[in-house]
Amino acid sequence: MFPVKVVFLCLLLLKSLLVLPTEPKEEFLFRDRINNIAVSTSGQVFVATDNSLYQLNQGLGQEVVESTGPGQDGPCEEEHGCCVKWKEKANVNKILVVDERQQIVLTCGTLRLGACEVRELHNVSHYESDRLKNVAPVYPEASTVAFLVKTTRVDYLVTAVTPVGESSKYFPPSCKGNSSYYNPMKEGLNTIFVRNPRRGNTFLSFNYAEFGDAVVEVDERTADLQYVQGFQWQEHIYIWLNVNTSGPQVILMNVKEDGASTTCTGLGANLLCPKDKSQTLRVLSSTAFNITSSDTLMVAIFSGQGQSEYSQLCFYNMTEFNTYAQPKENYPCFKKISQLKQNLSSINKEAVFKYPGLLSVSARVVKDWIVLFLGTDDGQLIKLILDKSLKVIRPIVLADLESESPIHHNVIFDPLDQNYLYLASENEVRRIKVANCTQYRSCTDCLSAQDPFCDWHVVEKRCFFTSECESMNPNDFITMKDGINSCLRVTLSPLVIDQSFERTKLFTVEVTSKFNNVIQQNATCTLTNVGNKKVICTGNFTTECPCNVSENHAQIKEQPDPMIIEVSIKSGSLNFDSQSTVHNCYKIATSQQTNTPCTDCIKSGCHWCAVEHRCTYTSSCSRHTQKLCPQIYEVKLNQTSENLDIVLTHAEVLKNSNVDLNCTFDGKLQAAKWIGESVIQCVRPQFVNERRLIPVNVVYSKNSSYIIDNPNNITVYSCDVQKPGCAFCSPERICMDPVVTAVTPNRVYISGGLTVNITGTGLDVGMSAKILIKGISESVTAKSSNCTISSNTSVRCVLPESSRGKKTLCLLYDSEKSCMANRTAVLQYVRRISITKVHPAVSWISGGRALTVSGINLDVVQWMQTSLTINSKDPGKCSRQNSIWVCQSLSTKSSGAPSEQPMLFNMFGIKQQEINMTYLEDPEFYNFTMARDDEKIVITVAKKKDHLKLVKSELTISVLKSKEGRTECNITEVTEDRIKCEQITSDSSISEVEVKVGGYEKILRSQPPSKKPILVILILMPIMLLLFIIGYFWATKRKAKQFSKSLNIQMELLESQFRNQIREGFVELQTEGSDVHLVDDYGSIPFLDYKHFAARTFFPEGSVEYVPDFVRDPIVDVPQQAPGRDNLGEGFNALYSFLNNKPFLVTVIHNLEQQKDFSIKDRCKFASFLTIAFHSNLIYLTNVLDRLLKDLMDESTAQPKLLLRRTETVVEKLLTNWISLCMYGFLRESVGEPLFKLVSAIKQRIYLGPVDAVSGKALYTLNEDWLLWEVSDFKTLKLDVSFQLNTEANDDNDLDSKPTLEVDVLDCDTIGQAKEKIFEAFFSRYGYSQRFQMEDIDLEYVHNGSNQILQDIDQSTQVLENGTKKLNTVGHYQIPAGASVVAVRRVDHPKRDNGSTKKLCHLISPNSEFAETPTPDGGKQKFKVKEMYLTKLLSSKVALHPFVESLFRSIWNIPNNKPPIAIRHIFDILHAQAVIKKITDPDVLHIWKTNSLPLRFWINIIKNPQFVFDMEKTPHLDGCLSVIAQAFMDSFSLVSHKLGKHSPTNKVLYARDIPHYQNEVKRYYHQIAEMGAVSKEEMEIFLTEESKKHENEFKERDAMVELGKYIYRYSVQLAKLENEDIQGMNEGIAKIKEYFDSKSKCGWE
Repeated sequence: MFPVKVVFLCLLLLKSLLVLPTEPKEEFLFRDRINNIAVSTSGQVFVATDNSLYQLNQGLGQEVVESTGPGQDGPCEEEHGCCVKWKEKANVNKILVVDERQQIVLTCGTLRLGACEVRELHNVSHYESDRLKNVAPVYPEASTVAFLVKTTRVDYLVTAVTPVGESSKYFPPSCKGNSSYYNPMKEGLNTIFVRNPRRGNTFLSFNYAEFGDAVVEVDERTADLQYVQGFQWQEHIYIWLNVNTSGPQVILMNVKEDGASTTCTGLGANLLCPKDKSQTLRVLSSTAFNITSSDTLMVAIFSGQGQSEYSQLCFYNMTEFNTYAQPKENYPCFKKISQLKQNLSSINKEAVFKYPGLLSVSARVVKDWIVLFLGTDDGQLIKLILDKSLKVIRPIVLADLESESPIHHNVIFDPLDQNYLYLASENEVRRIKVANCTQYRSCTDCLSAQDPFCDWHVVEKRCFFTSECESMNPNDFITMKDGINSCLRVTLSPLVIDQSFERTKLFTVEVTSKFNNVIQQNATCTLTNVGNKKVICTGNFTTECPCNVSENHAQIKEQPDPMIIEVSIKSGSLNFDSQSTVHNCYKIATSQQTNTPCTDCIKSGCHWCAVEHRCTYTSSCSRHTQKLCPQIYEVKLNQTSENLDIVLTHAEVLKNSNVDLNCTFDGKLQAAKWIGESVIQCVRPQFVNERRLIPVNVVYSKNSSYIIDNPNNITVYSCDVQKPGCAFCSPERICMDPVVTAVTPNRVYISGGLTVNITGTGLDVGMSAKILIKGISESVTAKSSNCTISSNTSVRCVLPESSRGKKTLCLLYDSEKSCMANRTAVLQYVRRISITKVHPAVSWISGGRALTVSGINLDVVQWMQTSLTINSKDPGKCSRQNSIWVCQSLSTKSSGAPSEQPMLFNMFGIKQQEINMTYLEDPEFYNFTMARDDEKIVITVAKKKDHLKLVKSELTISVLKSKEGRTECNITEVTEDRIKCEQITSDSSISEVEVKVGGYEKILRSQPPSKKPILVILILMPIMLLLFIIGYFWATKRKAKQFSKSLNIQMELLESQFRNQIREGFVELQTEGSDVHLVDDYGSIPFLDYKHFAARTFFPEGSVEYVPDFVRDPIVDVPQQAPGRDNLGEGFNALYSFLNNKPFLVTVIHNLEQQKDFSIKDRCKFASFLTIAFHSNLIYLTNVLDRLLKDLMDESTAQPKLLLRRTETVVEKLLTNWISLCMYGFLRESVGEPLFKLVSAIKQRIYLGPVDAVSGKALYTLNEDWLLWEVSDFKTLKLDVSFQLNTEANDDNDLDSKPTLEVDVLDCDTIGQAKEKIFEAFFSRYGYSQRFQMEDIDLEYVHNGSNQILQDIDQSTQVLENGTKKLNTVGHYQIPAGASVVAVRRVDHPKRDNGSTKKLCHLISPNSEFAETPTPDGGKQKFKVKEMYLTKLLSSKVALHPFVESLFRSIWNIPNNKPPIAIRHIFDILHAQAVIKKITDPDVLHIWKTNSLPLRFWINIIKNPQFVFDMEKTPHLDGCLSVIAQAFMDSFSLVSHKLGKHSPTNKVLYARDIPHYQNEVKRYYHQIAEMGAVSKEEMEIFLTEESKKHENEFKERDAMVELGKYIYRYSVQLAKLENEDIQGMNEGIAKIKEYFDSKSKCGWE
């Protein structure tokens, strides 16, 4: 247990949990455990996991992923003759170091005898394997520390590795004395190395003769050590470790130019940290920081007993310790860890901070505060703020991982943005802010958070990052050091309405602040009654603001108490509101809810009449008023009697007024007598149970509700003398000390309600018990009085609900208020519970199979039930064994087997989780045989082969014998086709055998031979012969009648087949939506970056052509500033100035559009060039857009509803581009994921059934034009696919491993289609960075020891009558389910005969091309067949409906009531123009909004997902998206279309949904309209931020040149314009013409 006063700081932590950041997450999830993480100064993040190395960008987007394992390996150089058999092992990364000087990343793992790879910094897939062994240990459990030491000449690599020689616990016993074990370093006792990382044949060159002095050894006594951390801090090296014999230690070395000198300066010390006597501490993590330029502190986390349960922080002054390592005369060279002689004591005499589960620590010094970032074992990152005296200011939960996985790694601060840090858990990395300053809305909130990263800006009225304030005026900021008192405060006086206020009738408002110039001239104050919203008064400021209430004084006196008055101050641009509580003494009433009525009255400012016991507005009572309240001061036990003397303060007025008083004990009244001026006496109460406290109260005799103030809750103690720290007494009045030792269970779910057992000694004290739950604060977060004192050693309590985390349970008795340290226990609240595995996942239909259920935090689950339906009346029961649950599989009524059914696991009513179970037929047992073996009988039960994989524990066999009855048989063997059991018995008369498997049982009986069948056969033969003859004549007679009915039967059969097809369509339609899981794992969404998204939007027809010309490549192009006048030539300056003149630019655009040869394509290109040219100045571009938009609306007065419907002008294309730029952030954050899910779902839906490879038509689609109706029977096959994608030519560049996948294909798929499905699965698993051309890949079918190449066209291809070749399918090659297929990269690339594609067919026969052409009689062949398959359209619509709705609502829902600012700006312009043009028809405004946003932007995005994602759009996908886009556009229509049976299916498909969507759209437009107009300042801030986000991403100068070409091309026509400023404009055009003329002379266009 840990002390309450040091550890628990929790209410602040709970508050911080409620305000965790809600910004979009920057995170990356990994399949395997994270071993190491490193960040380069350029912002690249490197993460090493088991068997993989990831290279991520600053925002955690994946750049490169490289496989590093697993592989066959062992502790020897060669597998042959090794003392340990080699096996496949995971490559656990032990060293990950970034070397900026050499531009490399060094990775070392447990494979290849701990050798390393030297990788390129900017692409870790390019590497060289180093030959030096034993750099890292080959055992994953052995510790390793590695880091670079930087000197002026060269960087050294320091490695500290747990020795793995013969004295190590890791050394294999079979290798002792065996020369095959690789260990070149002096019997494996070397532990710390200083290596020279220089390029060469061996990168980490280490020659023992040359570098032998740069080694620290360990002797056999200290061989068992674990290194924790190591790093360079300024000119010193620190290595932290735990030694089994001496505890935690630190090694200090000075940085020298060579390794030998570095190790020789070493000095070690034992770390001393305050602890309990019984504890053995171990260091878990450490970090260093400077509190001044010369003083360095080190902080470390220590735990007791090697666990993180009781973690604490200790601080060390390393500046003082560093002086010990200076070279001294005759000082021995540090060569062995056993030379440690020093002790290093912590600065703090007590633990600065204790908290269960601390694992990692990082530090930052911000101004005058120390900020520690502490990772815990349950997935929380705690930000601990301390002052420089190491006093804890406040803990804050900065991150709370859903996975609750431990945070072992120290956080790493983003080198490019110190306001962010990287947080790594077991399989997740996040990039989060170091603080969430923007959540604080007021100065008080900002500064009371006590976060040194946050400052308050008085003018902006915002909470900023401290780093953001460095570039602003320091006089406008209030920092944490200034304190809350520096905030602008409004003081209202008086705060009481009484008799004196009636004389003045005046409120006074004063403003105090850190800044003296806040209140300006003409400032005013307004007072408003919050209760009735009425203004009380208004005043003007001088030095203060007087506010006269003469007119409203009578109303104020009648207001209920208390009054809330809002003070509003207006001073220039500063508006400030504050609320004050004013007590109305005319209406105040004595509170009956507190034990301090007098104190409450006087604190409110009113007057207390002590004798009358009432609160009043006047100081003239009938007797006396009191300024000091009568109170109970203490209780004394009279030593001469059983009386209690109760000492009162300020009670003379009561004594002098002859006020009689009573004492109350547990509600029982007892008369008191005055024995002094302020002392009364009562008889001591009789204790029913001596072991308790009783509260004491004193009341007036005339009215027991008149209570004397008792602020300290004085109690009567059952002992004669209360000892410090003793709460209870025995019946003999001897002090007792209850002690809590444990709470069971100590891990519970957050919902509470569980009864826990608190155990200890001396617990049966007091009359009642209760518990308090605390986190890391002394404030209570939850409490429960539902406790039962069971015995001297046990108290049972029902837990309250609480937040996740480790808490302290505190046991209290009776009226106790505060916790005692000896009555606390650690209790962990768990939030995440999940089932991860059910084994086995196969059962038989009758159920009863034992299923082992494992998962996360299942030990907190109190009960578990299973069912096959949600509301099952007979759920299955489960039992728990520690954290593993065992459940019985349920019986199912399913007739078809095998079948897959979801089994619902209900975890004590808190969470339900579905796990798919495969049900097979019950096992079949045929018969049994019996054989005697000595004294045993061996029974063999014959069994049908199945896939149940039964084991002996699941079977029970009992035999029935004539003498012994039914007895159990001992099962000895279980195989696929038989079960053997043995029984020691002499009785072999077995009549039957009963086999039980779960809920299924089978009785097998022995059948003795009989002669009856032969006799029966002889009797039946003549009878059957006679019946045959009779039957023959009868059948002949009926033959004629049956022939007459044959035609009717055939017709009925045809009708039945037709009905079956209709029924199948109906059933599929009704069941399709109930089991739709189309998008299970879409992985990382391949978003296009901003510049490529813009390029595809600006130039949809030729984005590839324009990307290199106008989009800047950050690798090839040197970043430049936006074009300006200072850095360009004179000719371009003229063009730049002309384009930056808005009147000139607008005039040019209008006149260019009047030119006949200025086509629509030219207008669109002009608008796109204009957008690129002014991307760095979006404010100017927006002003030009607004002007052009208003001009366009002025021209469209005749038919306003047609405004913005098409893209025929520059402004219309410019509006599209502008919206695209401004909406990119919203598109990516809110709409991107639903859109990608919809596209993925459509693609998966298409390939769920047959797809004709030639025409692209599919059975499952949304578009009738792409519906495939010529469908034959098909089935799904699962293929085991392996990949051999390496070739001899490029073996180094391809995948190292040979992954295997299980892929679903259809037997009617062509080989090309199967290949596409296989590689779609491959890319989703291993990432899209592994791109292959399909024509470079061959599929090979492996069977009978040989490989057969699969091709769409080969010698076995079927050739039809007209010469058409039918593409080969999977079924053509007769490939069965479960077959093995290998994907091989083709070495040679033979040319394909593309000219023969016209004579190919797949599912649609070649003569069906005329099936849809009109026949002479006006009909269509196979017309009815196609119409029958229209139900497939509807089933596809049902399956995709959730994705469509998710996309639509992500577009027109308003997150956080904040629509994109670009939408509001455009709608504001439309509203303003409607008012100006006096348009009152709301339909016109609705149409304008629709034409400007959904028609111009969203339809473009929905129909062209390749604009947003790195993907290809097929014509079939385009057809399906067109149907959805039409439904989306219809949702914005104001007209309700009446559809009939002849309406297009694409319209009918979503007809019933459109009205609902139309209502949602109207609500969306209404919500935006109610928000009011966007301010100019807000719009300009947004546009400036957007420009800065993507600066230097476009070639703006080149775009300006393209605009100049248009001006040059039409310079003659523009020169003829008549304009007020024609002279200045003509001069500009002339300079531009001169500029382009000079360019043309130089050969430039």
